[in-house]
Amino acid sequence: MQHHSLGSILTSRLGVSMLLSFLLPLSLIAAPRRGRITEYKLRIIHTTDVHGNIYPQDFLNNHAGTGSMSRLSTVMKEVRRQDPEALLLDAGDLLQGEPPTYYYNYVDTVSPHIVASAMNYLRYDAVAMGNHDIEPGHSVFSRWGRECKFPLLGANIISEATGKPYFKPYQIFRRSGLKVAVLGFTTPAIPQWVPAHLWKGLRFDDIISSARVWIPLIHRTEQPDLLIVLMHSGLENDNPDYLENAGRALAQGVTGIDLLLIGHDHRKELEWIRPNGTADSVLLINPANHLDRVSDIQITLRKQGRNILSKELRPSFISLEGVEPDPAFLRQFAPEREAVERYLGSEVGTLEAEVRGEDAVFGSTPYMDVIHRMQMESIDAEISFAAPLKLSAVLPAGKVYVRDLFKFCPFSNFLYAMSLTGHEIRGYLEHSYAGWANTMSSPEDYLIRLKPGAKEGDKYKTAVPPYNYSSAQGIDYVVDLTKPEGERVTILRLTGHTEPFDLERTYRVAVNSYRAGGAGGMLTKGAGIAKEDLPKRIVGATSHDQAYYLADFFRRHGSVRPVDPKNWQFIPDSLSRAGAERSRSFLFPKKP
Repeated sequence: MQHHSLGSILTSRLGVSMLLSFLLPLSLIAAPRRGRITEYKLRIIHTTDVHGNIYPQDFLNNHAGTGSMSRLSTVMKEVRRQDPEALLLDAGDLLQGEPPTYYYNYVDTVSPHIVASAMNYLRYDAVAMGNHDIEPGHSVFSRWGRECKFPLLGANIISEATGKPYFKPYQIFRRSGLKVAVLGFTTPAIPQWVPAHLWKGLRFDDIISSARVWIPLIHRTEQPDLLIVLMHSGLENDNPDYLENAGRALAQGVTGIDLLLIGHDHRKELEWIRPNGTADSVLLINPANHLDRVSDIQITLRKQGRNILSKELRPSFISLEGVEPDPAFLRQFAPEREAVERYLGSEVGTLEAEVRGEDAVFGSTPYMDVIHRMQMESIDAEISFAAPLKLSAVLPAGKVYVRDLFKFCPFSNFLYAMSLTGHEIRGYLEHSYAGWANTMSSPEDYLIRLKPGAKEGDKYKTAVPPYNYSSAQGIDYVVDLTKPEGERVTILRLTGHTEPFDLERTYRVAVNSYRAGGAGGMLTKGAGIAKEDLPKRIVGATSHDQAYYLADFFRRHGSVRPVDPKNWQFIPDSLSRAGAERSRSFLFPKKP
């Protein structure tokens, strides 16, 4: 294969040249002692939110994919040729998102886990645990951890049995003549999304409080030349229940950090942030998700004896677009790829009509009909709540294979039956549609509530992520777009019944485990149930995840006819139709 110089990797072939430099002020550094001044150089490559993207293949649509560890392998060979002591660090969320991870999490639980094997091959140095690394449960992440030849970090993940960190809190590296401390943190919002039995025996402490303990302790006991925080938590917090994304708050509120390598929110970030009351600034960087790019930080540190004179950090991104996958990597993991392909190619049933995920943004659809029916049957519920989790999904009529199941249920959520009153069901829906739809007064308005200032080219355009567009099936209802938030939803009846819906009655409702924990606020803010009381409302639970039950649904029925149940709609029609067309053109523009 053709080799490329570092310059070509950073500027032409691979990517974004956002080279910045910053010389840290020396106001807090003691005057140097006499002696020779020595310059040290260290390079750090940072990945995050890989979500199982190991191969250069879109397994769900069976064509070439972007990013991947196979392309990272090509880049790392060049990086290590030039900088043999470079550190390779990851900020978490590796164990869920792509079929290879699902297969080695739940199907083949005996062979070495593909994520551990691939990361060992790439010679990762450390990983901060992500919420999707905890979500597969103790049996999966413990097995993965045993196989990894690098530490899993999580200073704020605490064992309830010992009161100490369950994972290693930090790791010391000696590279390029420098002593480097890497401290790991994980978003503490995991209990909001993940069923308690999957993280039993753990608690997740606040990141800022933990940092105020660990950072001074590391400086006092280890005296590192550099202290790096490797953190599965994003830049800006918008979670009212947890400091889910602690990046800016940590950079501003805690001193002693040289570099913040973050993840979780899937947003590309590069920012210098000044801690409160200091003259220095901290570099915060996030290459976003899917391994379409990586962070590349080149550090120059000047010392005189043991005294640090200056630290210069030059950050950039390396794009993996157009990089040839490493043939040696592909050969090494060809047997695992073949095993996954065989699994995904297993037939589970037939779909009698096409379904499209995009349509679920604008009303009831055949796509959501499949999900709702599966949920109600699997947990024996009268009503189902669910949101579209794969807006890009398009499944034509015909045979359905295991790979197609992930276009309905891409995450390994469990199913719960919850006991909810009619009032709570209505409150749940009011909260959902408040974030989902605008209050309309004219056909010129958008139906969908957009983020202020949203532009067509933006990656995130909606005020609320569509995975929180939670609709219902099993009841007939309307959503009046002319009414204010909190007064839009009128539930008419249980579908197929004639008597009016009873707001005082208690119903058995199907939800996934993500929603049952309070995520999105439908059950807490909307239904008005205290977060600590949510577990008391659970009256049934599945033993496997949704994809398992969807496969069972197709196998039992053999042939599934998805229909638009038309059990709910936006009204008045004169506004909703025009608003939906404007919104669709903006959110899903047709490619030329």
